[in-house]
Amino acid sequence: MVKFIRYPLTRLALGIALLLGFVFAAGSVGALLAGNLAIENSTAIAALNAGVAVFAACFSYWVLVRLIEGRSVTELSARYAVPELFLGMLIGAGFISSVMAVLYIAGFFEINGVRSADLLVAPLMAAIATGFIEEIALRGVVFRIIEEWLGTWISLLFSAALFGALHLGNDNATLIAALAIALEAGVLLAAVYMVTRRLWVVIGLHAGWNFTLGGIYGGAVSGFEQEGLLDAAIAGPDLITGGAFGVEASVVTIIIGLILALFFLFRAGQKNRFIAAPWRRAK
Repeated sequence: MVKFIRYPLTRLALGIALLLGFVFAAGSVGALLAGNLAIENSTAIAALNAGVAVFAACFSYWVLVRLIEGRSVTELSARYAVPELFLGMLIGAGFISSVMAVLYIAGFFEINGVRSADLLVAPLMAAIATGFIEEIALRGVVFRIIEEWLGTWISLLFSAALFGALHLGNDNATLIAALAIALEAGVLLAAVYMVTRRLWVVIGLHAGWNFTLGGIYGGAVSGFEQEGLLDAAIAGPDLITGGAFGVEASVVTIIIGLILALFFLFRAGQKNRFIAAPWRRAK
């Protein structure tokens, strides 16, 4: 029975089921807490819901790793949480800022003014919750388990393709946009995880990316329009600006994202982090 439960496909199914179950329940818990505590402020409710969702996602991963896999949850080691989350957010913010800088210099991004800083809270809470939930699911469960089972390259290709495909249901999504997400984000986030073998940096990178794009620059995040700190406009050819989906579908973002991904893959190779396919492993 233990062998069946710890089989890769079983752990994949259980990991995703646990995450979805706990996060879905977190929505009800957040609403219940807000009601019992008589919280009416929308910002406070957003922060509460994000906090409950983050706890639920982390707890689901703890159940998978500690109780089902029977080992320590090294991917969420508390001693690395603060510095690596901060580092990841810096990388994500720097990545998106470099894309916007290219668009600005090329004349496709125009800043018209600055809005109230109050607008930053909601996108920050959403970015943090999304970063935790999606990275625990895609890198902590899917990429990690498939990599252990079939090797790094197969896992990298599958998890990146899956990450792109999951965005096809978003507003204004196209096959080009999904491919862009797979290349610039799916590959990059897996590569960063490989370097540390922990989730903190990729969670921070994902959150910093979303927050900077939507919360600071006011760009669409994976197709969903947001009102950011900057009153800005992006206009130009879809190839350059990403069109209605947003700059994540831009060739500029793809190129910069792939350059970053290749750098982290190189670092992972230096650290001997690649796992061979089972048919190539030494007997």
